[in-house]
Amino acid sequence: MAVFRPQPQRVLLDVLAATLNAPVSGEVWVSGITHDSRAIQHGDLYVAVPGFKQHGIDFLEDAVAAGAVAVASDAHGVQVAQAYGLPTIELTDVRDGMATLAAQIYGHPERELVMIGITGTNGKTTTASMVRHILRSQGKITGMIGTLGAWCGDEHLPGMRTTPESTDLFALLGYFLDNNITHVVMEVSSHGLVLDRVAGITFDAAAFTNLSQDHLDFHETLDNYFAAKAKLFDHTQSAVINSDDEYGRKLIAQIGQRIPIATFGSAGKWSAREVSSHVSGQTTFVVSGVEIDEVQVSLPMFGHFNVANALCAMALVHSVGIDPKHAADALSTFAGVPGRSEIVSPSGSGTAVVDYAHTPDAVEKILQELRAVNPSRLITVIGCGGDRDPSKRFSMGHIASSLSDVVIVTDDNPRSESPEEIRAEVERGARSADADVMNIGDRRLAIRQALQLAHIGDIVAVLGKGHESGQEVAGEIQPFDDREVIRKESAHA
Repeated sequence: MAVFRPQPQRVLLDVLAATLNAPVSGEVWVSGITHDSRAIQHGDLYVAVPGFKQHGIDFLEDAVAAGAVAVASDAHGVQVAQAYGLPTIELTDVRDGMATLAAQIYGHPERELVMIGITGTNGKTTTASMVRHILRSQGKITGMIGTLGAWCGDEHLPGMRTTPESTDLFALLGYFLDNNITHVVMEVSSHGLVLDRVAGITFDAAAFTNLSQDHLDFHETLDNYFAAKAKLFDHTQSAVINSDDEYGRKLIAQIGQRIPIATFGSAGKWSAREVSSHVSGQTTFVVSGVEIDEVQVSLPMFGHFNVANALCAMALVHSVGIDPKHAADALSTFAGVPGRSEIVSPSGSGTAVVDYAHTPDAVEKILQELRAVNPSRLITVIGCGGDRDPSKRFSMGHIASSLSDVVIVTDDNPRSESPEEIRAEVERGARSADADVMNIGDRRLAIRQALQLAHIGDIVAVLGKGHESGQEVAGEIQPFDDREVIRKESAHA
């Protein structure tokens, strides 16, 4: 697996333990840290994390064989490691402790970087990409971490989580510093916040885009989900918050006067008017904001929700010193984000749009925007992922059917669940509204059917997978890219 680290610096184990006032046994020089036994490098401190299903100490032999020289863990993990003859640090809170250790081992790179964090249910990837584009247009050397992987300047770093574990994150930030990065923009997931993946980082600016139903398989309730997102703002110098969102307003009230807040939305400090979206995919609008009365923006993307993303991006870069007019100019050359409102031109009739929408709110927003450009018909291909919050399946089907003329229910990463049962739940929601509904499990055939139905003036919306290049079925990831399938299948339409 991919590992990106800075040049190693050796630190004594007792020096590391002293940063946490943690019990230490034995002495050794440490030059790296990881929680993953498969990513061990010689000289590493191995953090054995108690997991949901297994304890990291179960992989101790693999870690030692790969070059681990010491272990940090809870009391159980330390006991096992000491019996094995290894130096140890005992941690009261393993996840929070390993973040502190990682920051120390890699020399606190977060202190040398301008850190920008973005959280929310929808819009994180697009907003982060906009921020990166604006910063680069102003000559800043940027790193980005998120759903599409990590970027170090122009270098794409594959295999990273949306929000990496703290041992990987601090190593990556150190790698960024070694490569002259000055600004880092990152998506901060609710999982990452609950699991302390960004513990120890104080963000220069952080944004909240919105919150709607998602990840309830993990958080159980929307209140828990919101509380996870809100944790980001306990460790940031300034906030940018969507005041049109119910939970955004709740967050504003919760933060109070603790840190400076820039709002965006219809009544925010940053707002847009004269919004006009065209079937070509171009959206124009006028922005009013801090230090600007009005500036014209021409964004090569569909929709009001991308206008909100642009406002968020402009407010964020302004908070770290970028002139809003320069930001507006940069957005006119923004190339968009793969799989986000991405227009894929089929060789036959109609226009195809691929979007990552996989929550009820995101499905509603993208279909409302596509409906607003007045297509002759809107044909939607949609499914729901397995091993994820099942309660959203009915509503996603219902919303798709309420806003579309034709809905084709298909598979979308069924994972370990029965594809037929997932589709049945989505189809039940779809048949509760007015569209013509079909159930075609094979995603390729579903897309082919949609393209065959399309005529000039129609839009085909293929939702759920966006940029993904694989389809996960029964533990196996099979190659599948909606965009490539559309291009190939349109030849048969």
